Amino acid sequence: MKKAALLFIAALIITASIDFIWPFTTERADGDEFEHDLNTAEMLTYQDPDFGFTVRYPSFFALQPDSLDDYTGNVRLSYNNEWATIVLECYALRNYSQSLKSGMDSLAQVLHATGHILGSDYFILCGPQYENGSRMEDYSYYSRFVSRGKLWFVYTMVYPDRYHNHLGRLFKEIDDWQVFEDQHTGISRADKFMLDAQRKGYKKKRAVFNNISYITK
Repeated sequence: MKKAALLFIAALIITASIDFIWPFTTERADGDEFEHDLNTAEMLTYQDPDFGFTVRYPSFFALQPDSLDDYTGNVRLSYNNEWATIVLECYALRNYSQSLKSGMDSLAQVLHATGHILGSDYFILCGPQYENGSRMEDYSYYSRFVSRGKLWFVYTMVYPDRYHNHLGRLFKEIDDWQVFEDQHTGISRADKFMLDAQRKGYKKKRAVFNNISYITK
């Protein structure tokens, strides 16, 4: 009887251990599979028809057609599976800042940034993701803001925290992003668009912090 009781307890412990380990094993395998797909995927290029900026993205990310209608100079791409949603987005914003650092400091406060990098013509912000003023549990963002003429061009990624170590290729894409294939032409085209828009009374009404809130489950 005592032996049978010990065997029963041992079986319970083993079962509980399997239940505990299995979710982590499944999540780890899913992250590893995603990383493999990411590292072997063909990188496609999207070019914005209005501003002319370009952005590279993995071929298995889906273009969200409705993002093209949000406002001029915006594109959103996403990846979804049973466990995670990853969003890539590019857009243009009017630059009202007096300096690169003042722009970074202002946006860092709005976007609840916990980390930043300041470059010669760009800055990078990262931190917990918020939507409508509320923290999105277990999601973060990573954004590069590049100054070109009178505009900020932004390439941002919103991702689940547990995928962080599997996203190296996308972090590098954002870090190395040059906005325009031809930098001089790009600046001229961006400035011309803003002047034309001002003449027509065009105003961008969307708040900055809403531009990085596109997670849907």
